[in-house]
Amino acid sequence: MKVLDFFLLAARQVSRKRMRACLTIIGIAVGIAAVIGTVSLGEGIRAQAVSAIEAQSDLTLLEVTAGQQGGVVQFVTPSRAQAVAGIPGVVATAPILRDAFASERQTYLAVMGVDAAPFDAVVSPSYAQGRAPQPGTNEVVLGADLAESLRRYEGVRVGDPMTVLVREYADTGSPEDRRVTLLPVGVLAERGDALDTTLVCDLSYLEGVRDRSGTYDGVLVRTATSADVFPVVAEVKALGLGVEGSFEEIDAVNRLMDLVILVLAFFAAVSLVVGALMIMTTMVTSVYERRHEIGIAMAVGASPREVLALVLMECATIGLVGGIVGDVLGLAFAGVIETVGKPLLVAALGEGFAGLAGSQITLVTPPLLLLGVGAAVALSVLSGLYPGLLAARQDPVEAIRSRR
Repeated sequence: MKVLDFFLLAARQVSRKRMRACLTIIGIAVGIAAVIGTVSLGEGIRAQAVSAIEAQSDLTLLEVTAGQQGGVVQFVTPSRAQAVAGIPGVVATAPILRDAFASERQTYLAVMGVDAAPFDAVVSPSYAQGRAPQPGTNEVVLGADLAESLRRYEGVRVGDPMTVLVREYADTGSPEDRRVTLLPVGVLAERGDALDTTLVCDLSYLEGVRDRSGTYDGVLVRTATSADVFPVVAEVKALGLGVEGSFEEIDAVNRLMDLVILVLAFFAAVSLVVGALMIMTTMVTSVYERRHEIGIAMAVGASPREVLALVLMECATIGLVGGIVGDVLGLAFAGVIETVGKPLLVAALGEGFAGLAGSQITLVTPPLLLLGVGAAVALSVLSGLYPGLLAARQDPVEAIRSRR
């Protein structure tokens, strides 16, 4: 028999017991709807969290740092910095040095040494006041928050030289503070990231202050699009280097939501198990009721494999219809969550989450709907294995003698 013949015969058998088939289909549909509804809620919350991170952070800006490979520390050397620049998806890089100074009043100063041109290409800084530092000079640019703090508490303004303390350690291990004069020539516009609290100076000047060269503390990286971030991160890690950025927050959100969705789907899937048991019960009953018919079919040439295939096709038909109905109910369930559940959720979370009221907290995607139908069919076929084997192993003579 052809597959189409099996399907038509299975559909005819299912339609003979419409009420029983409908109840079984509803059992499967409710389970699929519960899974789709709960998973869509988890995916919607995930999408909102990721969108919030992307809105508040520069996702395409990464910082490559030293890492480990084979138990050996991999420093950021000029050759490795060039290798990072050659990774597909990277559009600009800027090697950096990091340090820490202190003001005369012991204000902590996070210091970053950069080359102006690469830094501009990667960060595209805008200046609230002044300009960028000249190469090889003691000129510096202050982050917005740092500039305000120094102005308010230490009277430091753009154009006024400032003295900072550079801590060094003598051969005996005792700390010594060396005074260095810096000239603030600009203030960065507020960015909402670590640069707001950073003092930016020329890279070669910082190398001279610390008497160091040959390695960097990191490389700032700009990717072409947010879609390039994770492939670039994978390539950087393959070089044995570390990498930091806003993607870590998204990665953490994804791991958390994967766990939440798994738990929600697990509890929702309990109803699917009930639906599977309903299919098994229905098909076992159907096989006993049709023993006479099955015996005649086997007597005239139907093989046990064909009998098994017919029962499984009936189960697949029930699962297919149940999956489609479940998708429709799942969409309706997601709609109920949006219209009824969202206001209750916002009220329970408080004013801090009022922004959720204007956003979508459920997300139903085509792959999720296809997965729902596929799961319904697969579970139905598995549930039909026992009844199918029961039918296929019948003795045709005994089956023909039986009565319904």
